[in-house]
Amino acid sequence: MVPTQERVRPCGCLPACSGAAARKDLREYLLTSTLHGLRYIGEGRLTWFERVFWLLAFAFSLICASFFILNIYDKWRSAPMIVSINPRSLLLADLPFPAVTICNVNQAKKSVAHRYKETGSSKDKKLLQSLCTSNNDTAIFDNSTDNADWEYFRAFLINVTQPCSEMLDQCYWNDERQDCQDLFNAQLTDEGLCCTFNVVHRDMMFRNPKDLYDLNLTFPLPAVDWTPEGGYPPDSPESGFPWRPLGTGTHHGLTLVLDTNIDEYYCGSTSSPGFKILLHNPTETPKIAAYGDIYGPGAEARVAVTPRILDAQPQLQAIDRAQRLCVFSSERNLTFYRTYTQRNCEMECEAETMLNTCQCVQYFMPKNRSTRVCGKADAECYSGRTLPGNLSSLDLLLTPRPSQVTARSRAAAAAAACRRARRSRTVSAAAPRRSATRSSSRTATSARRRPTTSSRANMLVVHFFFEDNSFIRYTKGEIFGLTEFLSNTGGLLGLCMGFSMMSFIELIYFLTLKALCATIKRKPRPRHFPT
Repeated sequence: MVPTQERVRPCGCLPACSGAAARKDLREYLLTSTLHGLRYIGEGRLTWFERVFWLLAFAFSLICASFFILNIYDKWRSAPMIVSINPRSLLLADLPFPAVTICNVNQAKKSVAHRYKETGSSKDKKLLQSLCTSNNDTAIFDNSTDNADWEYFRAFLINVTQPCSEMLDQCYWNDERQDCQDLFNAQLTDEGLCCTFNVVHRDMMFRNPKDLYDLNLTFPLPAVDWTPEGGYPPDSPESGFPWRPLGTGTHHGLTLVLDTNIDEYYCGSTSSPGFKILLHNPTETPKIAAYGDIYGPGAEARVAVTPRILDAQPQLQAIDRAQRLCVFSSERNLTFYRTYTQRNCEMECEAETMLNTCQCVQYFMPKNRSTRVCGKADAECYSGRTLPGNLSSLDLLLTPRPSQVTARSRAAAAAAACRRARRSRTVSAAAPRRSATRSSSRTATSARRRPTTSSRANMLVVHFFFEDNSFIRYTKGEIFGLTEFLSNTGGLLGLCMGFSMMSFIELIYFLTLKALCATIKRKPRPRHFPT
């Protein structure tokens, strides 16, 4: 009879062999590991007291390393950015000339106002009163029969306000006299009818320009798709619009001779005659009432523009917006504007709040043809009488109630753009000489066409220009990237424990590859007995 084959268990039982092998592998790892202190724990010739001492020392080093690493991680998560000076300056040729919006503080021409007071309807008289008084529109338009819709008010506003053709007496761009009508466009703002220079083409400013309901505007060609984040396209011509300055100084800037027309002064938005002037981003709609500077007539002013460039590294897009406190244009699409800026976002938020509350928007807010523009019949709503706590629509945006959760969330999210240019300006002004004339100096006020005293009283000469050819850029970047975090972590582990990348590979080897190979070697083989 042929004996059967059988397997022999060399250690008596497999669990016992496995436990002994695991202890042998652990002892071998402790004796051969590159981590500091572990070989003393596995050394059999040491007493148990010495081995416990080294075990506690190793545990203390591990705790210290973990504590400092957690501190670094917390700093990485709570303050992951740093603002530094970019060694590469931004050249003047890469910046457009700032947009300039000018408004006469006179809200109504005296001759037109007197004609309305004498022969105008009661509706016209109330519209004139609303322009020239600080009283709430609700108190003026309390009779529904005299309420004016937007179309009527628009025609009234254009008729009663000083037009750009009268406000802009002379215009010089890059030391060449230009027709002011070729440089400026009329624009409806929160200060009424104003004149704007060098804003981007409406096709580049709005998403759906054909749906907008605004004044008829003309723009110079060729129009360039400039944005604060992308700058000028590489193939854009030097003469592309929006225009850029050709150099520094007043002879490479914009010089304007403005006519206040004090003889036609009837009422104003300020206590003194003059102009409100705002320098702003060419992709933004100006808010003159809140941010415009006041310039009085009978003087010459110089406005030196100094941009402060703020940009951000593309790697910041991986960081949460709440921590980096800025928004890239590709991360948020506005409803009306093509380019994201904080001012554009706030304008849309304010318009949305008013639309949700009053079912209309103010005439200077972003809108399309299907959006109803508030008329004087809506004064009770947009003036604040029907809003909670007697708030205006803007106050409601800044201090919303629970019913305006959507508008509040959008307003809170109106963070600054990650790449933008803030334009600081230095203004100096002085009264021109009594004998100055336009033919002898650009600071004159067309004395050959009107008496000198009248010219000095009416005219404002203002120069806008750059002082430098290059500008410092402040770049927002990561204070701790992945490389920096690993470097700091590795340095702490190496300081406390002697840990390195090879130590990590060594640990993986003992836990996986070596254990697998040892198991294969210990696997019993079938034995054959002779017959």
